[in-house]
Amino acid sequence: MQERMTSRKDTTSGDHQLGFPRAVRNLHLRAILDSLDDQLMVIDQDMGITEVNEAFLRMHGMKSADVIGRPCYLVSHGLPEPCSSHSCECPAPRVWESGQPVRVNHIHQTKTGSETNVRHIEIIASPLRDSQGNIIEMIELIRDVTELRRVQKQTIEATQNLLALGAIASTVSQSLDLDTVLNLALDKVLTLMKANMGGIMLKDEESHVLSYRVSRGVSQEFVEGVAGLRLGEGIAGKVAQTGEPIYVDDISQDSRLSRPVVIKEGLRAFASVPLRSKDKILGVMNIASHTPRRFSHQDVQLLTGVADQIAMAIENAKLYHEVQRMADTRGQLLYRIISSQEEERKRIARELHDETSQVLSSLAVNLQALIDALPRHPKQIKTRLGGLQAVAINMHDGLRRIMYELRPSLLDDFGLVAAVRWLTENRLDTAGIKVHLATRGMERRLPIEIETALFRIVQEAGNNVIKHADADSISIALDFRENSIVACIEDNGQGFDPDQVMISNKRRGLGLLGMRERAELLGGQLSVHSQPGVGTRITAEIPVRQEVSSG
Repeated sequence: MQERMTSRKDTTSGDHQLGFPRAVRNLHLRAILDSLDDQLMVIDQDMGITEVNEAFLRMHGMKSADVIGRPCYLVSHGLPEPCSSHSCECPAPRVWESGQPVRVNHIHQTKTGSETNVRHIEIIASPLRDSQGNIIEMIELIRDVTELRRVQKQTIEATQNLLALGAIASTVSQSLDLDTVLNLALDKVLTLMKANMGGIMLKDEESHVLSYRVSRGVSQEFVEGVAGLRLGEGIAGKVAQTGEPIYVDDISQDSRLSRPVVIKEGLRAFASVPLRSKDKILGVMNIASHTPRRFSHQDVQLLTGVADQIAMAIENAKLYHEVQRMADTRGQLLYRIISSQEEERKRIARELHDETSQVLSSLAVNLQALIDALPRHPKQIKTRLGGLQAVAINMHDGLRRIMYELRPSLLDDFGLVAAVRWLTENRLDTAGIKVHLATRGMERRLPIEIETALFRIVQEAGNNVIKHADADSISIALDFRENSIVACIEDNGQGFDPDQVMISNKRRGLGLLGMRERAELLGGQLSVHSQPGVGTRITAEIPVRQEVSSG
């Protein structure tokens, strides 16, 4: 210990005594310095080593006698002169010049066989001053931060991966259209991977073969040349079969290659990862380049995470497409049902008019003729016949009302406004409800399906006012706009809670639902605004894509 504590300069006498040598004489402080894991070295102005701690000696495998007095650059780096490279900047000149502590980072590379080992060293150099404040030596604290840098790099990579996955998730959530999702996702992946070639192959659910749905940077000949790839065939087929990703530095040299068009395309580096949703393989995502490339652990993690995001987006898009298909099918069925209902209403109204109505009319006329032909004395017979005639007339009037409610001929002959006006006069007015009917815009004939839908909406709304609203007035407005027709029905009744009615009042709820479906089947929309005590406003708007001429 005493031998190690000596230095080239005698600092044990006079006023020219150094802080560090004095500290060295303190055995307690020396023990502390030797217990440090970081290396410690003191050098003089000639770059000679005057003191080191145990960690420094262990690192270099030397004894104190082999180190003290020798140049620091020779001991630390085996160099004949001070460090001058950018990766190994010597802090000493800056400390001597500025008199301030300096922190630098060194990168040390050593070769072991064919492998190159890289170490990151952090050096904090501080000046040592005498009692007059003059810098006479410099102390360096040398710390190996290789492991810290590795952890920092892993943290940064993990953060970058999370950000990339977040970006992918945000990208694929922008749409539920499958092609839009795949194109957005592929562009994002290629950007993140700094690649310009790739594609997404989806598996056909019936034939179980793979084909490119979207691609970038490859020729159409290549896309067509690998279409119909069987499970287990080639690298992508093997990935789709096993569900395990495959990364190759040079696919042109891979024995699993099955299609010559891959070599013709000039592909080298190739990564293929499965698109897995739960236990189902939906396809594969491929990333490629024209030059060999070693895919890093970060690349593997990123592509795997991205593939999971894309698979989820594909499944969501397919589910959405299926829901849309079912909704379209339901809409077509509803349209056919409603059309059939209207046709049946027409047929019944026509038959009632042509047969039953005429029979009742003839019966009333004949009864009148009998009444007129009877002598004046038998008053009882005349009275009974008069009663039968009145019944026949009432039946005839009731039948005419039913026929118009089933399908008013005014709707087919004169259009929506005439039919709604008839409805207000013969249904609402007779129920004691004051009606205000207004039209706006250029009144014109519309496609019969639009006029029928709006008439039924107004009719159902009017029926609800009569049966449920306890209203004494109703306002009906028909607004003929350039590209749509709007019907607004508003009453001053007792109002209701639309959500509650849809749940508890099946009949009225179905009526509201029927009105909404009639509007939506024609690409329109219907809104119901009501609350207890303030009345109800129903607004239906239907786009007009094709007008028909009047008359």
